[in-house]
Amino acid sequence: MMLTLQLLLLAGGVSVDLPAEAEATGATIMLGEIATLTGDDPEALKVVSNIELGYMPAPGYSRTLHRWKLERAVTLLAPDIEVKWTGESACRVEPVVEMIRATDLFETAHKAVRGLFNGEEVTIKATGIISDISVPRGAVAAVLRADLTHNKQRPGTWSVPVRVLVDGTPYHTAWIGLNVELYQELPVLLEPAPKGTKLTTTMFAVRRVRVEETNSQPLALSLLSDAVAVRAMPAGHVVTERDVERPLAVNANAPVRIEIVIGHIRASIEGRALQSGRIGDLVTVRIEATGKEIQATVTGREQVTRELKRAR
Repeated sequence: MMLTLQLLLLAGGVSVDLPAEAEATGATIMLGEIATLTGDDPEALKVVSNIELGYMPAPGYSRTLHRWKLERAVTLLAPDIEVKWTGESACRVEPVVEMIRATDLFETAHKAVRGLFNGEEVTIKATGIISDISVPRGAVAAVLRADLTHNKQRPGTWSVPVRVLVDGTPYHTAWIGLNVELYQELPVLLEPAPKGTKLTTTMFAVRRVRVEETNSQPLALSLLSDAVAVRAMPAGHVVTERDVERPLAVNANAPVRIEIVIGHIRASIEGRALQSGRIGDLVTVRIEATGKEIQATVTGREQVTRELKRAR
């Protein structure tokens, strides 16, 4: 109703001169961009100029708009404005083009994936050919946005969708192929280890290695002592959770030594484990002197550690 009242107040008419050819920007064609509008009433000119005429053709293509269809659209959307038409019977519209460089597409995908590996050593390279693309130019420069399908730190091949937004509206999606190489300092076997081998820390050396997959977590050196190989492993192998059976270091209802750490201060007290756990596991223990239950990390045979923050 407010729009109708506004249109009723528009006393002046508008003249529309339609050219045979025109260029326009944005994802939607506006009448004011392809035709010359004149009139004495600024509000009437604004209403007619902002009438949308549908989609913008893709770069390299054109769209023919027939005047009789435009007249019908104006009559429907601005029935109270008198419009006089001159010019051609049809107008061929082509988009003004903005070129999106292949390097920008790659950098957008690269930045998004690199952000998942914060603090890690990774090498990211493009796979295949990335081509420049052209899109209709909008009122402002096109925006590139990488929409990752997952946020897992995973080495290997990636296919990253990079959205091209024209005036805030998604216009095109470019799929960018990447290969991610992840390097970490990990313990590797110095010699082959047959199935059933009981591992010791002396069998390993910490080296910079390329991580091939992350479906199974590589084990830190502190977690490998006394672990038993459940499969044969070659020299240079990075041992993961799937490769070994790790013995329990703490048994439920058994006594444990609880080490309390506050900064550089360490104190040991007697306790009892309420859960079984392997080195590195978080278990619940009870302090014998007070009966208080706390959570602590298994750090050795019948030993757990609880770190506390120093009071300020």
